[in-house]
Amino acid sequence: MKGFAPPRPPPHGRMQGFTIIEIMIGLAIGLLTLLAIYKLFATSEGQRRTTAALSQAQTAGALALFAIERDIRSAGLGFAGMDPAHLGCEVQAFKRTGRDPGQYTFPLLPVQIVDGKELRVLTGSSANMFIGARYSASAGGVFTMERSNAGFQAGDVVVGTSDSDTRKCLLMEVTAGAGSSITGPGGVAEDDPSVRHMSSAYTSFYTGASVTPQRNGGSYVDMLDGGDTSLGEGWLFSLGHQPTRNVWRVKDNQLMRYDFLDETDSKSVAVAEDVLQMVAEYGFDGDGDGKLDKDSEWSSSISELTPIELGRLMAVRVAILVRSSQYERDAVTSAAPKWANGSKSFEMGTGGEWPHYRYRVYESVIPLRNTIWGQQP
Repeated sequence: MKGFAPPRPPPHGRMQGFTIIEIMIGLAIGLLTLLAIYKLFATSEGQRRTTAALSQAQTAGALALFAIERDIRSAGLGFAGMDPAHLGCEVQAFKRTGRDPGQYTFPLLPVQIVDGKELRVLTGSSANMFIGARYSASAGGVFTMERSNAGFQAGDVVVGTSDSDTRKCLLMEVTAGAGSSITGPGGVAEDDPSVRHMSSAYTSFYTGASVTPQRNGGSYVDMLDGGDTSLGEGWLFSLGHQPTRNVWRVKDNQLMRYDFLDETDSKSVAVAEDVLQMVAEYGFDGDGDGKLDKDSEWSSSISELTPIELGRLMAVRVAILVRSSQYERDAVTSAAPKWANGSKSFEMGTGGEWPHYRYRVYESVIPLRNTIWGQQP
């Protein structure tokens, strides 16, 4: 066909596409953008982890303090009103099954603080708010009550004190008390006015079933019996059917608890995590003004208290230090956390790692309500 000519290829300068330099510049811009996004993500993720870890630690601290505070508020139920001469006496105790060793001792205190870092809280479970009853004679597992055995039920755990030895007392299980009967003259059943702690099976007031006493045994079982020079006189204090002596301590950054009356340390269970330390002090009314208003009225050792001060225990101050599980690259804590209203510091050690964690302190002054009531005239 006339006038037809094939198309010419475009000149090299007008070809479409990217040069190697343009590609490299684009890659560099893309890499810088990805780097910025990564750093933003890393910062955001770090903040998220810090917030989550701190929130978890705060929750653990609040729950830990709540559990301890609830336990201490019931401390001394059933015996806190006793004569201060018996407070701190060495309780001789026995548990037939489930505890090894089965025979053991502990001081009779509403709250015992060990080395300023461990709490042992003894409380009863009795619904009867009486402050104890006198016995005028004791022999062979039978206490002759001075007035009445009211308030003592079969299945209750009681603490018995002796007038002749105020530094020793006995933990027992009541096998017959109020409502029980004995065979009187002529074979007629009559109310049993005594309180008994025998080793043979009995019918529990609480379950109605026949049970074997768990706490009447060991070499101490007859320590309150009368002798040649005394019939045996003293007091009985009811701790109810299910008393506890909870041991609270920190191990491996966990708050642990077990019941000393029935278990040993091997049965400890974790109550809260992220708990780094726990410290505690007794508050006692040193000058008798009914208040804790002096630094000298706080002590972490019961051995430092006089018998008068021991009878004036009013409160326990507990502080819990929780630590976030998130390690921070930069130091975020400049000084050791404080407690006791900022007057005392936690011991953080000499290592250089602790400033890279975040901490919270949970502190409370917990009144010993049963002890205070028992001090009233």
